[in-house]
Amino acid sequence: MNKEEFGKYLSRMYQDGMLMLSVGLGHDLGLFKVICEALKPISVEEVAKTLNLKERYTQEWLSTMVAAGIILQDRDSNLYTVPEDYKQTIMSKMAFAPILFTLGKRSDKVKECFKKDGPYGISFRDEEAADCFDWFDGYRSLVCEGAIDKEIIPLLTQQGVVHKLESGIKVLDVGCGSGNFINLLAERFPKSSFTGLDYSEFGIEKANKVRVEKELSNISFTTGDAHNLPDEWTESFDFVFVYDVLHDLSDPHKALDQIYKVLKKDGCLSLKDFGFHSNPVDNAGNKCAAMHYTVSCFICLQSSLSAPPHIGYGTCWGRENLEKALIDAQFNIKEKLSTTVSGSKACYLCTK
Repeated sequence: MNKEEFGKYLSRMYQDGMLMLSVGLGHDLGLFKVICEALKPISVEEVAKTLNLKERYTQEWLSTMVAAGIILQDRDSNLYTVPEDYKQTIMSKMAFAPILFTLGKRSDKVKECFKKDGPYGISFRDEEAADCFDWFDGYRSLVCEGAIDKEIIPLLTQQGVVHKLESGIKVLDVGCGSGNFINLLAERFPKSSFTGLDYSEFGIEKANKVRVEKELSNISFTTGDAHNLPDEWTESFDFVFVYDVLHDLSDPHKALDQIYKVLKKDGCLSLKDFGFHSNPVDNAGNKCAAMHYTVSCFICLQSSLSAPPHIGYGTCWGRENLEKALIDAQFNIKEKLSTTVSGSKACYLCTK
């Protein structure tokens, strides 16, 4: 692009970035929810009253959304509506936007990590961990069921794992966080037994809360380190899954060796991680990749560098390197259906 085109490109980037702050605000305050659930056009007064908010601030936010073309305002009545076709997307996709607030809180510490004499990274055990898990939990709680129905279950069905889950097997979720995926899977497959492991006590506490609320008896949660799984778990699990976690670990290779250890001889590993290319040049012009590199600078790279050996692959270490790491850990990736790249995600089913 020429100089003029590049200037416009940067301007659009600034505009989009600023707008997403308002989108995140609307999600966190419940503004989108109220308007999407309204059975008829709604006034600013009604929106503010429903959420116990000030009318003037509510009006300013609504004006932002009108200008952005996300919400419609009638010129004569001044009432607000959301097109029916937009509602489902708004309620599911907008949940990513509040990450900007989480990243902003970390910015001063992230700057220190860039410096030669600064810390290596920021662990999920640090004081910011609660903010991260709040965002993860809020986002995943909205997208988890759709991801399981549209991505995970179809993939596992093709790979023959769903039949085993229905019959009853032992399952381990490494890096379960607040338990969004595993609690739902335990609910779907009552004959299987599930174990969720995460090193964050905050995450495990949230996961257990949901387990109790849903009265799930076939699942347990434990705090632990993916790099040092208990020896008594050796060859105990039929199925292990690791979703959006491996790149956050300080030593993914050691974690894969530990997963290999706890799998039964005929067990399998389902790995889902970001499927961008390992060479950054191959991601040039991919704004989705650029966004995830940014998240990496603020969260994922910070986590992976926070403890020895400080490997620091980051969010976008790439599907080529992911596949090599799996093979180096002695996992078998043979069948055509074993590797699937969908959008920004790469999914692998590996056998021991």
